[in-house]
Amino acid sequence: MNRRHPSPSFSLAAVALLCTLAFPARAANPADFIALAPAQAKALGVETRPLAAADTGSAAGLPAKVVVPVEQMRVVAAPLAGLLTQVGAVAGQTVKKGQMLARLASPGLLQVQRDYLQARQQADLAQRSLARDEQLFKEGIIAEARLQASRASQAQAAVAARELQAELRIAGATAGGGSLTPEVAVSAPLDGVVLEASATVGSRVEAATALFTVAQLNPLWLEIQAPAALAGNLKEGAAVRIAGSEASGKLINVGRQISPGSQTVTLRARMDAGLDSLHPGQMVEATVAAAPQAGATAGKSATYRIPQAAVVRQAGQAWVFVQTAGARPGFQATPVSVAGNAGADVLVSGSALAANAAVAVKGVSALKSAWSTAASAASDAGSAQ
Repeated sequence: MNRRHPSPSFSLAAVALLCTLAFPARAANPADFIALAPAQAKALGVETRPLAAADTGSAAGLPAKVVVPVEQMRVVAAPLAGLLTQVGAVAGQTVKKGQMLARLASPGLLQVQRDYLQARQQADLAQRSLARDEQLFKEGIIAEARLQASRASQAQAAVAARELQAELRIAGATAGGGSLTPEVAVSAPLDGVVLEASATVGSRVEAATALFTVAQLNPLWLEIQAPAALAGNLKEGAAVRIAGSEASGKLINVGRQISPGSQTVTLRARMDAGLDSLHPGQMVEATVAAAPQAGATAGKSATYRIPQAAVVRQAGQAWVFVQTAGARPGFQATPVSVAGNAGADVLVSGSALAANAAVAVKGVSALKSAWSTAASAASDAGSAQ
């Protein structure tokens, strides 16, 4: 005759009640102890994992964003109002310093060139007049006041010419020669990659309109969000790696301000190697080498890292289920304080936690159901007495 084995899908509440009756709770608070034999725990799909210090070896799974260092990025803008007659680069294209990105036809350019040519002529005339008056003053023909006036006129004319010359250079036009050109080339200010390109042929733009964003992509930065509980053990110079990538670098800055909402600290890392797989704006998971934790100190509990699924909440309090063995097989519901998140994990601490203690990480919902049933049974028993 074949025996029928009980299916793991039977009522969790019934199993919890059976477990409570089979193994009387002998913990300090019976309502928080779930008496459960190893075979029963296995049938409920419960799996455990030893507690380890949160910062043992490294802090892994930290959310991070790839960014370009601010000093390696340039915004290329239209120097004058005008019409874009040609566009020579698109987003994602590699460019060299001085390479033409676009051509701009501008009536304002003709005006600046004309003003500069006139100012240069005035400066040349003032220089010749000054030279003549200096000679006349040496010969005693003119008074010193006239010489001083000539010097002042020459200085003013030279300043006006240099100002218009600088304006032409900003516009990207040559300041030499006497010819007028209606177009100016908008050029790349450095070797790099075009990250953004909003310029389109035939469009009219105003002065200072952003046309391109060009950046050097070596090195790159990572902006990492780390729980505040981990930040104290992450030091500048610590090695940084990215999950699923050969990219590596070092931590260059540990932020001091904690985000009110997420209780995280922003870390910044400089990535120098294996950058081919990284792109600005990309979201990745970073691993930062951490200093070993000495364990709990006086008045302070150690911080442990466990999967988020291992933590349950009851009446506003966070709990984990710590496995007991020997004469009291089962799980003890243990209150913890949540220090923050680290990727798919959560950082917890508590005076009742100890390193290497086995904590339930799977089948937690079954344990919570059994815990609730045991607590209700204990409450009913107390009421009956």
